Amino acid sequence: MSELFGIPMEKILGATDRDLFPDEAADHIEEMDNRVLKGETVEEEMARPVTAAVYYVLHTIKVPLRNEQGEITGLCGIARDVTERKHLESQLLQSQKMEAVGTLAGGVAHDFNNLLSAIMGYASLLQMKMDKDNPLYGYASQILVSSEKVANLTQSLLAFSRKQVINLKPVVINDTVEKLHRLLERLIPEDVEFRIRKTSERLVVMADPGQLDQVVMNLVTNARDAMPRGGKLTITVDRATVGNEFIATHGYGKAGEYALIAISDTGIGMDSKVMEKIFEPFFTTKGVGRGTGLGLAIVYGIIKQHNGYIDVTSRPGEGSVFCVYLPLVWLEPADEQRSAVITGGTETILIAEDNTDLCELSVKVLEDHGYTVLAAKDGAMAVEAFRHHRDEISLVILDVVMPRMNGKEACEAIRLIDPSMRVIFTSGYTDDIIQQKGMSGEEYDFLGKPITPATLLRKIREVLDRK
Repeated sequence: MSELFGIPMEKILGATDRDLFPDEAADHIEEMDNRVLKGETVEEEMARPVTAAVYYVLHTIKVPLRNEQGEITGLCGIARDVTERKHLESQLLQSQKMEAVGTLAGGVAHDFNNLLSAIMGYASLLQMKMDKDNPLYGYASQILVSSEKVANLTQSLLAFSRKQVINLKPVVINDTVEKLHRLLERLIPEDVEFRIRKTSERLVVMADPGQLDQVVMNLVTNARDAMPRGGKLTITVDRATVGNEFIATHGYGKAGEYALIAISDTGIGMDSKVMEKIFEPFFTTKGVGRGTGLGLAIVYGIIKQHNGYIDVTSRPGEGSVFCVYLPLVWLEPADEQRSAVITGGTETILIAEDNTDLCELSVKVLEDHGYTVLAAKDGAMAVEAFRHHRDEISLVILDVVMPRMNGKEACEAIRLIDPSMRVIFTSGYTDDIIQQKGMSGEEYDFLGKPITPATLLRKIREVLDRK
């Protein structure tokens, strides 16, 4: 006890519970002891605070002591420190919750993404065939906007379960935050003082730019909502070193150099009970209709998928600080000056897609932009079509998951015939399913569904024009 609570032995000997513990804890111990002295055996687990920020969970058993006549003369108690076990149990429970929701999301993601690809695709075709001053153009735009919201919801469900397909590339953190500056200012009311502090050092990480934006947006929105009466919101970008001291203090981490994004507010803060649950899906302290409980769960999932860490410190009435750590890399981002103009071509393209609606849509889009298209409904048919038209085909587009022969197997068969053939893979399935089909560990040209016609056309030209 002396070692556990940091109390000198001479202060423990002869002391009462009220000398050693706060009144609330002492009252509970006293009530527990009275039950034991009446003949009851008591067993419980209870958190005992050591400081304001540190507590131990003790598993305690107390039994009455009796003399030869069977009379109760005292009690005997044994307490074991089970803090680490409870911490591991909590992590396991959180993991199981994430897995359960992830399994549910993954089950619907494929069907959702295929349906959304068709809806967004045909709405895009309508727009392409209309003048912008056509009254119906706005209706098509609204279909696309609503479809994109559904697509984002599906991706959000997958994000915190870490089953979302991510597209990692070198990203300059400083630039990412700067690009979001004006957008973030629109989110923040006038009674909140907003500041961004950035190091002059160029910090590059491997990240999915869209998901990184989502992390910053979600954390800033959370900070804003925590200050209903105004305050200060600060984003700090800096380099951080994770060493043995950090790992010992936080109980996690891998030593190395990291980019740090810290988002602090002077809002209402959180107590320890709320902080234990903030990363759980569907947990929210906001009123009905004001929060989904997915924001921080999504942030947690994205950061974990990027091999990073997120830490939070907060006290009621003193605001909160969320710190995101992403490992630094020594690479330079590629120059991505992409033309907004969508161009077609005259090449012949082979498409293998088992969803009839999507296959017909893709054929229509490509033919409208000058391409000659061959269609197959599974991998085996695609390989057979390639054998007959190998000299004409410039590009093959393969769905990853198909009957008879999946996309990876079809690609391998096609490249046995022509090792230089260019291939684009598509899928509406989650990342774990795609990896099961042999798509992990290698570089592929990949498009995740839902796919808009503009995205498909740009990707085709990118692959065909690559030297």
